[in-house]
Amino acid sequence: NLGETPRGKECKGMKGLIEEGEEIMKQPGDPDVKDAAMISAAQRVEHYEIAAYGSLRTFAEELGLKDHAELLQRTLDEEGNTDKRLTKLAESRVNRDATIGR
Repeated sequence: NLGETPRGKECKGMKGLIEEGEEIMKQPGDPDVKDAAMISAAQRVEHYEIAAYGSLRTFAEELGLKDHAELLQRTLDEEGNTDKRLTKLAESRVNRDATIGR
């Protein structure tokens, strides 16, 4: 849309966050504690994405790219909603289940 060819570069930060989540899944231990840890790992990924999309949206606004900024805002909203759903899940039962008997 901007006359550029999209290209990607591996994001070491995101790769590290994903590796952390994979390590949690492989660990032995109480399944309830692992569930809580996985939600925490997933939220770190969401927060990283929120930071990236928020910055990109602001850059698009500054460049006068209204349509691009709106699309990035929709994506940012989706990431924020996912984070809120993960929080709700954790607070509704997962965190409580992970701490029972501790």
